[in-house]
Amino acid sequence: MRILNNNLAGLATATLLASTAVNAATPATNNNINNNNTGTATDAPKRFIVELKTLGCGKRVKARVAVAPGMRVAKTFDHDLFPALTVECDACDADSLSRVLDGGEQTDSAPVAAVYTPSIMTLRLPEQGPSFADDSAAANYTFHGLTGVAELHEQGILGAGATVAIVDSGVEWTHEALGGGFGSPSDKVIGGYDLVGDGDWPNSPAKPDDEPNDRFGHGTHVAGIVAGRSAQFVGVAPEAKILAYKIIGAYGQSNEEMVIEGFLRAFDSGADIITASVGEKGGFTHSAWAKLASRMVDRGVLVTVAGGNNGEDGAFLMSNGAAGENVLTVAATAPDMVPAYPFTISFKSGSNTTAAQNSEAAYLPASGRQGPDFFPDTIAGWPIVPLTLDPAVAADACQPVATAPAGLTPESILLQANLASLNAPYILFYQDNATPYVPPTNRAPTKVAVIDAAAGEAIVKVIMAGNQSSVTASFDKETTRFVGLRDANGAGRPAAFTQWGPNYDMQMKPDVAAPGVKVLSSYTGGGYRVLSGTSMATPYVAGVAALWVGKYGGRKSGNPDWAKQLSARMMSTARSAPWVDGLNGSVSADFLAPPVQIGAGGLHAGRIFAATTELAFESRKFALNDTAHFNAEQVAQLTNTGPEPVTYEFSLEPAAGFNSWTPGIEGQPGFGRESFKGYFDFKPLRIVPEVAMPPPLTLAPGQTGFANFTFSVPTGVDAASIPLYGGRVIIKASNDKTGQHTLAIPYAGAAADIKAVVPGVFARPQGTPKILTSGSGVPVEQKSNYTFDLARDVQDFPVLVVSTSYGTAEVRWDIYEVGAEGSTETAADVDDKQWEYPPVPGRNGYVGSVAAWAFSGKASYFDPARDNESDVFAFPRYNLPRDIFKQYMWLGRLATTSGSAGGESNGNDDGFPDSANQTGKIQPGRYRMRVAALRPFGEPSVAADWDVWSAPVLTVLPLVPAAGNSTGVISAAKRALRPRL
Repeated sequence: MRILNNNLAGLATATLLASTAVNAATPATNNNINNNNTGTATDAPKRFIVELKTLGCGKRVKARVAVAPGMRVAKTFDHDLFPALTVECDACDADSLSRVLDGGEQTDSAPVAAVYTPSIMTLRLPEQGPSFADDSAAANYTFHGLTGVAELHEQGILGAGATVAIVDSGVEWTHEALGGGFGSPSDKVIGGYDLVGDGDWPNSPAKPDDEPNDRFGHGTHVAGIVAGRSAQFVGVAPEAKILAYKIIGAYGQSNEEMVIEGFLRAFDSGADIITASVGEKGGFTHSAWAKLASRMVDRGVLVTVAGGNNGEDGAFLMSNGAAGENVLTVAATAPDMVPAYPFTISFKSGSNTTAAQNSEAAYLPASGRQGPDFFPDTIAGWPIVPLTLDPAVAADACQPVATAPAGLTPESILLQANLASLNAPYILFYQDNATPYVPPTNRAPTKVAVIDAAAGEAIVKVIMAGNQSSVTASFDKETTRFVGLRDANGAGRPAAFTQWGPNYDMQMKPDVAAPGVKVLSSYTGGGYRVLSGTSMATPYVAGVAALWVGKYGGRKSGNPDWAKQLSARMMSTARSAPWVDGLNGSVSADFLAPPVQIGAGGLHAGRIFAATTELAFESRKFALNDTAHFNAEQVAQLTNTGPEPVTYEFSLEPAAGFNSWTPGIEGQPGFGRESFKGYFDFKPLRIVPEVAMPPPLTLAPGQTGFANFTFSVPTGVDAASIPLYGGRVIIKASNDKTGQHTLAIPYAGAAADIKAVVPGVFARPQGTPKILTSGSGVPVEQKSNYTFDLARDVQDFPVLVVSTSYGTAEVRWDIYEVGAEGSTETAADVDDKQWEYPPVPGRNGYVGSVAAWAFSGKASYFDPARDNESDVFAFPRYNLPRDIFKQYMWLGRLATTSGSAGGESNGNDDGFPDSANQTGKIQPGRYRMRVAALRPFGEPSVAADWDVWSAPVLTVLPLVPAAGNSTGVISAAKRALRPRL
């Protein structure tokens, strides 16, 4: 049995924890989720999710928990998709817990499939935009222009018959755009469940109930994107039904157990599609949630998960929730229209000085302290004065202008920028098809706003044909209505914030991209809000899936593979996007955005519906891996679903490559340390692999065929900089007259042996790992003896400080007794013969793994008067991403123990002391500490695959009783002269 774990600290969006049946719409099922209590978030460090091999194993595993000291079952997942228990245990880590629950049975019959360590998740809100009070906010605005959704709406494809489950912060179903009702088949929100309640969970017990009402706004915004509709606002699938599962507490927090329960409830309620706009830096494929979500896809549910919003930090940071192998991981792109505000332009032509043609235009004002800095309604019929009458001048007023243009009066609006020096109180400017941007002005009385290029050019042309005052502008005091501002330059480009893959195992992520920049949707309080994030792009993809289900059916179609087939169809019909410079935002005409940024490309619903060739799910992407694990041979399985024979021809469409890693510079540990580059440091490179293409392939209607490709490792690269490369294999169909039938398969790889390039997981040039004495900060090299006196004025215990240069699947902090049979003096002495994984207490001097204080890194000291030393979490820690900085306070407790750690051995070799219902405590003696992180692609059983830090031998001193001391003891360390920083 393999221990697979997950550390999801700081996840962005939703999670879950609690309760019973879903609602009246839930089909009868034997799959139940039962809570023994309503735990709080502070319990999480002591909790383990134990996945069982079958549902039938649960009875004997519970029996073993019942007789094990310090153990209890906190939750039961009685579900064939994920048979599992949540077990609380003070004196174990994942390894020892697995041994106890397996009960010494042989591997084949042992009941435990995997053990996971769940962590707290925190909602990370997307970028905020302006909010609007009523339904008219969405007038004349749409974000469906680039995706083909508008055309499907015109054909009457609106998602009727599809059910989308939203696992998030709940939904405000009373919102007019979301139907106004809850729980009946005629409502838009037909059901769901509140797993956390309306209290302050996780600071107090969850209080689940049947009404998942949103207090945060995030879930309501997501719901509007999926299926919202009012007089002016239309989501992607406005006739789809919604199930809402609330997993976010009052403070934006949740945990992985809640996410799992929310997903299981959604599955049992018959959802065709489950969407979760959650994510935080991660990049590891094997977590409990990721595995469950992938299994759901196998069972005919399409799952979309947000990729994350930390794109500026560079590659290898895909969110943990989005790392699931079969889920659709979503990146964000810009739409072709952004929400803006209306104003009226009046045009007079020729000698006609009385009659005017009024046109409603869009303007985007600068942001002030209280929101948008609107032009006042006192502007009524003011002339618009252009700086130049040449509409093609792109750089007009790029420098300060000293001479006022003709016709400028105090009641004029200047057209172009950089004119505050002319005392112009109001400036409109337009750009040469650049993404709308409102520059700041250093003159407080001056207000500025942007209009789109087409409107600016039209104004100039009318003035050229008439007179200087032939175009006027008027602004209304009504600022609650929205119109669309065209963004020709930004349309389809990757969002700067969208998070980059691949996963640490080089699995290609993300999968597809959708509009996620400045998206207007419903919000709590009955209003609307503009938000940006992959949280917005993800429900867009779910909505497109709902359109497909509405026309062709989903789980009820009788085709269990429909979700996989649709996922492959979404990816193979996506469109490429340009490379965008991470520093200045310029769009490249020479390079395309790589798959590790936007997956297969921008989603296009029209092409999804039009394609008459089916690409197999297993062929949807070519993950080439790194050079040491290179997957040269790739196969595409194609099926002609059209009415006539089709011949397919194959070609390569390379995207930008880039160096993702900065190698360390010897002798410059501070500024020359190895590290990942940020997006702003990426420079596009032409890294193109040689590919042996297959000959043209002809398929009759209904026929399936195979195309074989042989990739070669790219040459001429700087392997020490871990260059990432990718692109798409283009499959040109002979029946493609409009571009609707051409398919593509994304490919990606690393032109380096990552394990050989990365010198270690720990960021040693930063001086870590290191161990300091709490309170004094004395390093272990100067003071290696500890009494574990926790008194506020003593604080004599070690603090481990760790930072990482690369992600690691496991970090261990193990304690070995010096002088015990089979033990060694230092951690570096462990060789292949002495190292065993997982280590067993009592063998080779192994005492146990450290149990660190749960508030490590959050509190600067331990206070015995108010803190509880039994609030601990166990090492190992799992799935730590790169560039983290962690502090772990060791108060002396061990997660797994042998007799030397408190109490005699019970002789059962079960990893627990005879004593007590509490974690064992380290006893006086001499010990060595092995602090180690698993290297890239490392095998835990191989000693050389660990990045090991060898700390000095640790001496644990006894506490000596003394009168008057706050703890009743005085430490040997305090009697001696202790060095201080």
